[in-house]
Amino acid sequence: MYRVLVNEKEGRILVTGKEEDLRLLEDGWDLVFESFDWDEAFDFAMDMADDEIIEWYYEDAVKKKFVTGLSVVT
Repeated sequence: MYRVLVNEKEGRILVTGKEEDLRLLEDGWDLVFESFDWDEAFDFAMDMADDEIIEWYYEDAVKKKFVTGLSVVT
């Protein structure tokens, strides 16, 4: 699950697939979007951003691209 978290006070948007980042909700961040698709979450963040800084984990983006290229043989 990928989530978009926003900290309006700091002007930051985080796209994350890490469960541990939900602790940021206790620090004043807001959960504004959830998706099973990284691209969808990232696009949502890009669409909502004005002057905010958008942050994401490189490995989330790379992992999504890698998994998309895999095929399963049964």
